[in-house]
Amino acid sequence: MQRIYCISGMGADERIFTKLTIPGYELVPVKWAAYDKSDTLTSYARKLIKQIPEDKPILMGLSLGGMLSVEVGKIIPAKRIFLVSSAKTTKELPAIGQKSFLKSVIQKLPSGMFGHAGLMNTKMIGAESDEDRKLLVGMMHDTDPGFIKWSLGAVVGWSNTIYPEEVFHIHGTADRIIPAKNVHPDHWINGGSHIMIYNRANEVSRIISGCLSA
Repeated sequence: MQRIYCISGMGADERIFTKLTIPGYELVPVKWAAYDKSDTLTSYARKLIKQIPEDKPILMGLSLGGMLSVEVGKIIPAKRIFLVSSAKTTKELPAIGQKSFLKSVIQKLPSGMFGHAGLMNTKMIGAESDEDRKLLVGMMHDTDPGFIKWSLGAVVGWSNTIYPEEVFHIHGTADRIIPAKNVHPDHWINGGSHIMIYNRANEVSRIISGCLSA
């Protein structure tokens, strides 16, 4: 059975992929590695590669995981790279004004400010049910606040302009974290939110399965 290496989003873990079903493929979660405060998305991607032993692997990345998948694919050749609710380049991220200023603000804030699950706007992320909300709050509760702080700064500091041709980008028209107006995906999911990989898993699974069998 072939493997798909899955990199989750900021404040998430392998639970976000549990509703996906790709016949003939095993979904292998890539665990978050130890980070250094000086890590960029590129240097951190090099750490994740240690968990991907195959030549020309298939990658799947959600949100932050998609950006990391792009960086992995720029370092090692991949067979296919699926991005879900993510961005291929910096231009697909929301405009955030003076990025250097925002990054400096993030660095000065205490890590504890980034770990309070109760402050998370689950509706904005895409929660549509109590199950969705329970999942989001649970994953955030189990995430190191220092990692959230680092990853926010790393995304703000990301200045990527290129991506591998193996990328296949799936995005939802109702994504409020990475708004649809910014991105140019290969496939739209009408009404899909930032966590459609979980609450619209059947549709995402069909699209990925179709792409792999084409």
